[in-house]
Amino acid sequence: MNALSSRTQHQQQAGFTLIELVMVIVLISILSYGAASLFFSRDAYSGFIAKNQLLSQAHLAQQVALGMSAYQQANVADPLNPVTLTVGTVANDWVFTLSKALVTNPDPIMVDSSGGILIIDGVTITSGSSQSFTWDTLANLSPASNHEIRFVGDTTARVCLSASGFAYESQVTCP
Repeated sequence: MNALSSRTQHQQQAGFTLIELVMVIVLISILSYGAASLFFSRDAYSGFIAKNQLLSQAHLAQQVALGMSAYQQANVADPLNPVTLTVGTVANDWVFTLSKALVTNPDPIMVDSSGGILIIDGVTITSGSSQSFTWDTLANLSPASNHEIRFVGDTTARVCLSASGFAYESQVTCP
């Protein structure tokens, strides 16, 4: 009878209770949240956000330029105004401004640089400086040349603009 009693006692202690498992999961999630903040800072995301905003604006510029080609074919007045995307820095922000003559321009998009730097075609862009990229009515860059734009901070984000007007992300040097 003593052996039967010890077998029953062993079966009761064979696993964890649901409360114990839930408490372990809660503790692990709290610790992982705290540890993640040590590895990821706001600076790490600013280049990523700037890269995405630049890609978005470049794609929009290309779409507007393609829309202009339809106007040119329909002989609508003023088809030759190019679309321009200006990329620059102002104080602690990276700034992206899309413009086209005779079109109401949206406000520029500003991304906090968090102390990072902007490098366009190997040249560091200082505060107050900028560079413009122009898409013609066929949605090609004018003049036709490739460009590399890097946002450098805790991490590096790279955008390539091809001579054909297409913008894309690259992990390596742009061609």
